[in-house]
Amino acid sequence: MHQGKFSRALSAAVMALVTVLLSTGLAAPAHAGLIDDYARYQPQRNCAHHDKPGAVALATWLTAHGGGWGAISRPCGGGVSEHAEGRAFDWVLSAENPADVALVDATLVELFAPDLEGNPHALAREMGIMYIIWNDRMYASYDAFEPKRYQSSSCRKRRLCSPTLRHRDHVHFSLSRQGGRGLTSFYLTAPAG
Repeated sequence: MHQGKFSRALSAAVMALVTVLLSTGLAAPAHAGLIDDYARYQPQRNCAHHDKPGAVALATWLTAHGGGWGAISRPCGGGVSEHAEGRAFDWVLSAENPADVALVDATLVELFAPDLEGNPHALAREMGIMYIIWNDRMYASYDAFEPKRYQSSSCRKRRLCSPTLRHRDHVHFSLSRQGGRGLTSFYLTAPAG
């Protein structure tokens, strides 16, 4: 089977399985009941040289599913970035790897699934996710996580843009300030340990 067809078939199979699990309640978000508002856009406004606790908790949760641990904090001065405030995380996976694509697809389904009360995008809202960028797509809370085409402002033409700027070698997660601080319901209700 051709690599692209295999990737699409595997992604579709994972999405179907997760949808069935969610519809039966077997994979319902663990923090059903408490729901946070959709995060509004909160760009970097100062510089912090440490990882925020919410970003570390999100990174820990994501990498427990697989993938690699990328950057949280970055030096300031390279343009506006939530990395400079320690409230963004780069989950290292490749859009060229069918298993990685399936993992990201399944994670997005889990993040965007309704909770037991029917609140859409429950886990993403509870985590304080402001937006996600992956494989030329952006999913923003302030657009109800509707996927939109994404192109870095550093790239004049998509085909000339690097895999990193296209977010094809990592998934970028930006958190709201409350999410970054670990003050949204996911972090407040998570079991200690």
